[in-house]
Amino acid sequence: IMSYFTVPAEYAFVARAISQMDGVGKNLDADFDFISAAAPWIVEIKGGERYLQDEFQKIVKKTLQWQGNLFKATGFRSGKQ
Repeated sequence: IMSYFTVPAEYAFVARAISQMDGVGKNLDADFDFISAAAPWIVEIKGGERYLQDEFQKIVKKTLQWQGNLFKATGFRSGKQ
């Protein structure tokens, strides 16, 4: 299976470092959120406009999921049968 799945060594090292930092942070503080802590650097690397677009998309997705769950919980059915 591993012969079909290969990544450059640099990506593997970065992924390992990120997972270790996230694990250490969560062990020290259960409410630690690595992405929130790294956000200022993500913006700098990724670019402010792209970061804001991604964050907006996440908010819209969460809002639509919440709305769908609310409709399901209240027994609302769409016009489609």
